[in-house]
Amino acid sequence: MLFCLGLLGFAVAGAQAQSLYGPGGLFLHPTADIPPRGQATLGAIVLPQKIPPTDGLHTHPTWGTISLDYGLTEDIEIGATNLMITDFSPSWGGFFKYRFLREDKSRPAMAAGFTYTGSGGCDTRAGFVAARKQLTQNSSHPIIGHIGLQYIDILAGLDYDQFEPYGGFEYGLAPRWIVIAEARPRGKGDFKVSTALSLSYSYGKGNRLVATWANTGQSTQPRFGFGVGFTIGTRR
Repeated sequence: MLFCLGLLGFAVAGAQAQSLYGPGGLFLHPTADIPPRGQATLGAIVLPQKIPPTDGLHTHPTWGTISLDYGLTEDIEIGATNLMITDFSPSWGGFFKYRFLREDKSRPAMAAGFTYTGSGGCDTRAGFVAARKQLTQNSSHPIIGHIGLQYIDILAGLDYDQFEPYGGFEYGLAPRWIVIAEARPRGKGDFKVSTALSLSYSYGKGNRLVATWANTGQSTQPRFGFGVGFTIGTRR
């Protein structure tokens, strides 16, 4: 089962992508990055996970989503997405993000947003506030930090009803390569801490490939996954 998600759109200087559950960011968590105005990105990801033996369920479910991401203005990101998990009916919805503070040398960028998917077995409702700051001025190997706070009502069909902090960073390994790491504490619906270590490669004009070692939290261990992002239009 394809886990198709609009993940990608990473620039060398930072992430401009969708997270697993909606607004653009790291692999699992949203950030204060916004895609360029008028840019549309279609993406796909496959992410196997693992759960304890449970009657009627596969022990190695695959998570998947298809998302379309769009930069509505210089500071607003919108999109449509779905979430699919083996043994459950897919959930459909969308997301919104507004950047209310732009980054400069002395302050981080800050944004707020939410994601909603419903009418299925993988429903998700969550809101967030996120900050983003480039920590080094090295153009060859930039380091970018991300922190945020999510309120998770329901995530992939499981009730959380709690606030969760999260953080991550990006490191420019080479002109076309970015390493991304992120984590969130274990929540009410989780087996483990939610983590991901990903490697992004850019190709063509705005297109990306990603390999990841990730645990959504609802897995007993991280598993390898992959994704692709394809820019289908840019309005200037």
